[in-house]
Amino acid sequence: MTPSHALIQDLSGALNRTTADARGNMLRRLTDLFLTRAEALADDHIALFDLVMARLVGTVERHALIRLGLQLAAHPGAPLQTIALLGHSDDIAVAGPVLERSPRLGDDVLIAIAGSKSQGHLAAIAVRPRLSEGVTDVVVEHADLAVTRKVTANAGALFSAIGLGLVVGRAHGDEELAVLVASRSDVPDEVLAGLLRSATEAVRRRVARCDAPGVRTRYTQAMSALSRQRATPPASAPAAAPAVPGPSAASPDRLRLLCEKARLGRRGDVIDELAVITEVPVGTVRALVRQGSAQSLMMLCKAAGLAWPDAKGVLAATVGTAGDQRQTFDLYADLTPEAAQRAVRFIRLRKPPAPSGFRRLL
Repeated sequence: MTPSHALIQDLSGALNRTTADARGNMLRRLTDLFLTRAEALADDHIALFDLVMARLVGTVERHALIRLGLQLAAHPGAPLQTIALLGHSDDIAVAGPVLERSPRLGDDVLIAIAGSKSQGHLAAIAVRPRLSEGVTDVVVEHADLAVTRKVTANAGALFSAIGLGLVVGRAHGDEELAVLVASRSDVPDEVLAGLLRSATEAVRRRVARCDAPGVRTRYTQAMSALSRQRATPPASAPAAAPAVPGPSAASPDRLRLLCEKARLGRRGDVIDELAVITEVPVGTVRALVRQGSAQSLMMLCKAAGLAWPDAKGVLAATVGTAGDQRQTFDLYADLTPEAAQRAVRFIRLRKPPAPSGFRRLL
């Protein structure tokens, strides 16, 4: 038996003979000791603190855990297992400070929490000083409108083309979110122009009145570009070509082939066909499938012009059929082809994620 296993066994026996108050007091004293000695501790000593503290976390009352989270949240050398346990707590009073501030939470932990916990947990992650594209994508995927606004307002959050597409798709009818999108310096001009083209008049007025630096200038430039597009018809075309390939871009035979492969459950072939039809890099589509990003795949299906029964087949062949099918249908029905096509265009406009970025999505 290793010394650490022996310690945990002895500790378990001792904890069984003490009250919750006594265990809370033990955790408090241990935490205070760690904080006063942390800079001088070697890695194996920190690991020992971590073993004991993590064991105590599951045995103390709520107030002790809240105190522990507040004490360790911003500490650069906080014990990893203990911090992860606090971040995974269903109690947002315990998890919130850690999710907002702890530099010890890696992307893999944050992605797992963002994909499985409450909107309160997502809101806490959304205001972290820095967010990678992978974490931001998962936050946006699961966020309600309030959290979407919060993460869009975070200048330290990096957005992939897919994450930005989801945000812009929600912004065309929401004034506050549209202003936040327009306020971000990393949003391409083409994306802002596309948002303004399809936004409600109320949204356009709100963006036009925004006093944030640079927003009015970008708004004026985008609206001028849109006016020129409307005023200048194509020189030699019977009808204006759509800015983004829509459902008509794919031949009926190609769509039938996609649906047939989906019916047969040929996941790889479905991914390849969907990439060709939507003109999205196949690596990006694979990343969405591995992430289980049903909402983003619905975007691709809608842009390809698939009716719900066929889109449902594609989703089943790629990410499975788990979840509330009625809710999934409602989301697909509410998604307009224009919003989906805009999102697909944004994906094409921006540089695809590097391999390390794909790994963060997995």
